[in-house]
Amino acid sequence: MENVSLLKVKTMDFQDQIKFVRMHLQLSQEEFARQMGISFATVSRWERENRKPQLALLGKFYSFCQRNGIEIDLSDNTNI
Repeated sequence: MENVSLLKVKTMDFQDQIKFVRMHLQLSQEEFARQMGISFATVSRWERENRKPQLALLGKFYSFCQRNGIEIDLSDNTNI
C-alpha cells in the first residue's frame, strides 16, 4: 500500500484519525480491532466519542500505522 501522510493531526481529532486510518485501509471496525489487538467496543468508542486512549493504546495505534505505511503525528494526542 502506498505511503499516506495524514494531515497534521492538529487539524484532526483522535476519533477522526482512527476512522480515517481504518477507512483508508478499508477495514471494518471489527477487523481493525482484531489487527490492533483490541476490542471492537474500544474502536467503536474511539470513533463515537472524542476520547483519548491510554498511552499504551496510543502506542499500539502509532505502531499499527507505521506497519501499514501511514505516517502520523500523535504529539497532540497524549494525555500526559
